[in-house]
Amino acid sequence: MLLRVQHETKLTYSNDVSETVFEARMGPPSEEDQTCLGYRLRITPGAPVTVYQDGFGNRVDLFNVYTPYRELLLRATSVVRTHRAAGGPKLAEIPFEPESEEFQAVDALEYRLPSKLVNHSPEMTSFLESIPRPKGSVLDVVEQLMSATRSRLVYEKKVTSSRTPVSEALALGRGVCQDFAHLFLGACRGFDLPARYVSGYIHEPGEIATHAWCQVWAGRNGWVDVDPTRGEIVGDDYVRIALGRDYVDVPPNRGIYRGQADESISVAVKVEPITRMPTDWGEWSEGSDAPWSAASWIQSERQSQRGRMTQMQSQSQANFRQQQGQQQQPD
Repeated sequence: MLLRVQHETKLTYSNDVSETVFEARMGPPSEEDQTCLGYRLRITPGAPVTVYQDGFGNRVDLFNVYTPYRELLLRATSVVRTHRAAGGPKLAEIPFEPESEEFQAVDALEYRLPSKLVNHSPEMTSFLESIPRPKGSVLDVVEQLMSATRSRLVYEKKVTSSRTPVSEALALGRGVCQDFAHLFLGACRGFDLPARYVSGYIHEPGEIATHAWCQVWAGRNGWVDVDPTRGEIVGDDYVRIALGRDYVDVPPNRGIYRGQADESISVAVKVEPITRMPTDWGEWSEGSDAPWSAASWIQSERQSQRGRMTQMQSQSQANFRQQQGQQQQPD
């Protein structure tokens, strides 16, 4: 499937801010399951961008804006061809034997451990104790743990944030796709099945396009994508952007600026199938706030007054900025 992804993030401030250090994870990688045919990022105010890979292999676009501004606009466009092999057979042919050599691979060991948002807690212990010890193939285990996850959480927007630990989501019994992914990760790791967090996009007309899901380790067959929110093996409608231990490793953007101001964030995302690589695939309509009907695609807005942090070399104040709410996808 050939997909074009358009992702706009607009940050506005009640007063001037400056000296921004900002990083974005919005560029799809080329890998076994997908090929990125093009990626462009436009930033306003304009700034040179340094590209690097983080410790998980994710692309990061890093830039600084030194001059004062009240609006920061990021517009990312990608064209991706997905060609994901069926994941079910890969999982079905591997016996779940967590102490075997296949499950001791260096690439997988880190993802058997707790992480900041997938933490040990009485709530997680109780959840794990309610699940019969998984056995059979890795597919059998994945299906059992996805079912347990979906029976424990009810999908509901705006009850959690991007920084909500899985213990809090369990206590609430509600959450969004990010929380479903975290709970599934906790279940997998609780039974020594390596699993990691994935952020990206999904093509599903009429629904919000950003999404979170997981990858599980299938021994010699490598990592396989599964979606605990929907209880299914991932197909070609999914575009991966970044992966890590949990959401903390993969936020679409984060940064720090100097100044005191109320911050508002609006996000618009569109994923659409196309038949060929367009000649103007990275261009945006001039004179419009977004290259599509923004009213139809606005995904999240929020305003907040951030806490203050003293800079090491200055007595002036800086506010942290961390985008929230993008990893939300209706079930």
